[in-house]
Amino acid sequence: MRKLKMLAVAAVATGFAMTACQPPQGPAGTVIDRDSTYWSKTHQWTYKLTVRKAGGGEDTFKVLRRDYKACGVGEAYPACAGKS
Repeated sequence: MRKLKMLAVAAVATGFAMTACQPPQGPAGTVIDRDSTYWSKTHQWTYKLTVRKAGGGEDTFKVLRRDYKACGVGEAYPACAGKS
């Protein structure tokens, strides 16, 4: 029974850690630019999208790799996110 409790706690902690590491969702709009940067010191990639918002103006924000790959220029964000 103790092992089962520990497994449940570990599963919840893992789920929380995975969601806590995700960048917040950016504003809705049309994707007008995409950018990816490789950081050689940390061996990690940073993915960003720039959208033109419906009310005007642009906003650039970090996204997950899957959202970067799914959202091409001209597509509606966040509808395109998570499709890949």
